[in-house]
Amino acid sequence: MQYPPSADRARISEIFSSLQGEGTHLGERHLFIRFEECHIQCTYCDEVKTGVEMTLDQVIEEVKRLEALEGPHAFVSLTGGEPLLYLVFLRSLLPALKNLELKVYLETNGILWQALEDVIGWCDVIAMDMKPASVTGDKNYDSDHRRFLQTAVQKEVFVKMVLSKEIFFTEYENEIRIIADIDPRIPVILQPISSRIEGHDDPELMELLGRLQRNGSQWASNIRIVPRFHKIFNLR
Repeated sequence: MQYPPSADRARISEIFSSLQGEGTHLGERHLFIRFEECHIQCTYCDEVKTGVEMTLDQVIEEVKRLEALEGPHAFVSLTGGEPLLYLVFLRSLLPALKNLELKVYLETNGILWQALEDVIGWCDVIAMDMKPASVTGDKNYDSDHRRFLQTAVQKEVFVKMVLSKEIFFTEYENEIRIIADIDPRIPVILQPISSRIEGHDDPELMELLGRLQRNGSQWASNIRIVPRFHKIFNLR
């Protein structure tokens, strides 16, 4: 990492209140803590890279201020970047959030399963990505995804797959089978992404996602197509 964290300091891009724009908790009011940096490079990444170093006390004070001003929030959503890169900081942050009686929603690329094992006891919901290499332009992480999901099922979990027209059918099918092997009832969110326009406005892409949904339903029982709500309504 360019800015290795400590137990009491981390690079934070922003802390803000907004509606959750993705996944099974769509539309809820969440308090977001966005961490800087990620260890993978997705072609569609919209990571904010203007973070500043904040102490644990500064983060907690801002959380308390926003909870009082704009709450109540359903969850504190840890997002990024990749929050699990900040394991040493999370070991301090998560107990502090629990002391405030706040619930934790972890948004993660679903790769760092060793870090998840360390902090899962403080998490309430895990929003896990699966990263098809044909879409991300990065390597295949299926073995890590399997290990990650085997741990994540201890809590409420759903899997999000960002899909474009570049998706390889065999790769998609293999990842659906991984999910189904662990628990076919796990919600799977297919999220359309297009290089030209917002994904839900691309009729060819939406038709493709419909076919992928029908195909994947042979194994997984809860596959949904959910566009990016925050993009539709121009939310932060």
